[in-house]
Amino acid sequence: MLKLVQTIPKRPLLKQLGLEKYYTLRTFLSQAYYCDDVWNRRLNSPLLQKVNNEELYYELDQRYQKSKQLNALDIDIFANSIQSDLFCDELLDMVHKLRLTADTFNTPESTSHAVVRLLLKYDKSDDLLDALDDRLNYGLFLDYYTANLLMDSFWKSKQFAHGARVASQLMLQEEVDHPLFQSFALLHCYNYLLNPEGWPVITPPPEPEEEIKIRVKYLRNPYDDDHFDLREPSKIVGKTLAMIGRQHSDPLHQSFQLLGLALFGKKDEFKKVAAEIKTPLVKEILELVPEDSDVKDVMNNLTTESMNVNDILKQNVKKSFEKTSEYDISEQCKMFEKWEHDRVKKMDEQRERLTKANRLENVEDLKKALKKKEEKLWFFENEDQIDLDIEAKYKFYPKRWFGHKKKPRQIDEGYIPPEV
Repeated sequence: MLKLVQTIPKRPLLKQLGLEKYYTLRTFLSQAYYCDDVWNRRLNSPLLQKVNNEELYYELDQRYQKSKQLNALDIDIFANSIQSDLFCDELLDMVHKLRLTADTFNTPESTSHAVVRLLLKYDKSDDLLDALDDRLNYGLFLDYYTANLLMDSFWKSKQFAHGARVASQLMLQEEVDHPLFQSFALLHCYNYLLNPEGWPVITPPPEPEEEIKIRVKYLRNPYDDDHFDLREPSKIVGKTLAMIGRQHSDPLHQSFQLLGLALFGKKDEFKKVAAEIKTPLVKEILELVPEDSDVKDVMNNLTTESMNVNDILKQNVKKSFEKTSEYDISEQCKMFEKWEHDRVKKMDEQRERLTKANRLENVEDLKKALKKKEEKLWFFENEDQIDLDIEAKYKFYPKRWFGHKKKPRQIDEGYIPPEV
């Protein structure tokens, strides 16, 4: 007996499941590059297995409310022990509070890595990027490895603006030497410029209706460092492209360098770089220069040729991955082991310091108790000395002189007030 089975095409099925965007684009990085198995081994540590996230968060929050102090090692243990999305907001809250304490200087690298992986795993990319942008209040920083993971994930979900923001993070840190990062950054920035949407715009506060005057000690002169003070997306992406483009001398990277300088608003440097270029540049890249840019007159004199930029950038990512993947995976696995070893070592050192401090406190208490007991036993033999010690504790202040005393006012008893 034959049984009829209705088949459903792949794309409509993926659309029903909400996975169509993952079907259209595949990731460039292999599953081995993510090192998930090695990263999850940290949970086998006896130190992390004993952690109750809810109780630890409550204890850390109470400690901060009472003393305004936190320990960087405790925050690192809390960050690495979380296995669900229930504590993502609490983790960001603790990272922010640690940033307000003196021990933020001792924050290990594993804390930032754990925060990035957790928020990426549970699709909290907006919260993650906001925290990365607010370096002063959160102190989270990316490295080449985490930046590559984020850009690979954002490429899969077509979030090119997110990928460009990740690339700008390492631009601000002036760390753009990794080949795979460079290829990923150019790919995301180029696709973002093709459709510049999704970058959050910071709106200034509304102007008050009435003029309000505030007394201040002094006024600061307006200053823009053209780096950390950048707020416009076009300038941020432009500086990222310019910094990466100058790393190579081929027409593709030279075109991105010129595009970056045009977006960044560096006309003099644009002219200088353009004058040194003798080979044809990429037409599709230079067409992204805004029409109102002041370098348009210089661009008209440049020789260009057409290329399929997206295909070339994708091939560059694949080539860079083949060259660097084995080294990156090896180094990251070593780093995971080092973090685990350092965490256990710091925990032992902290336990030893607490034990030593408790012993010293017990010794001081014992010395005080012995001293009181000695005073009771030898009270009558040392009575005179005890009286002298008590008298020495009193402080005698000299009398203050408040001037001559005024004579009391004499009242005329025979005075009769007038009648009104």
